[in-house]
Amino acid sequence: MRNSRADEKLVNAASELLVEVGPHGATVRSIAARAGVNHGLVHHYFGSKEQLLRAAMISLLEQHQEFVKREGGGSPIPPPMLLLEQNRYLRAVAQCLLDGAFDLALLEVTEGLSVPRAALHHSLSKSGKSLTVEIKSAFCAAMAFEMGWVLFEPFMFAVTDMSSDEVQHARQFAARVRQSMAKMAV
Repeated sequence: MRNSRADEKLVNAASELLVEVGPHGATVRSIAARAGVNHGLVHHYFGSKEQLLRAAMISLLEQHQEFVKREGGGSPIPPPMLLLEQNRYLRAVAQCLLDGAFDLALLEVTEGLSVPRAALHHSLSKSGKSLTVEIKSAFCAAMAFEMGWVLFEPFMFAVTDMSSDEVQHARQFAARVRQSMAKMAV
């Protein structure tokens, strides 16, 4: 039987490390140290580092879904640029992709929990359109714009010498661009 307190500590620590250093940088010992438990508990409770990281990604995804649902007023379509307000899950996905851990990054799809996929299908059902390569491409472009903006915003603002007074205007502009791109999809 699992100790839910130790499980929770390990999952939280693994989640934090997925966001910070990715799956390759998150070692069993570093996860256990962050959780304040013996490293043997990782294998005892989860069987492997991979199973713990899987649990951590699902935890991050569930937190992300709850946030999107709450901030989007229950709509399956998140407001544009919502990822700026809470990007832990996106950062974990990016770390997994950079580390080549595609199975972890794609858990939202394989587990049927994808926020973008739910938004796409909801939009299609409302519009009565069928899924075409053009719609998929426009949707991918909107996702890439928002995800890229969120991940690279500090860098982009530094490169363009964006002042703190200009940041809100830039974010509003980005939201309008992302909204326009999403409308092209359906």
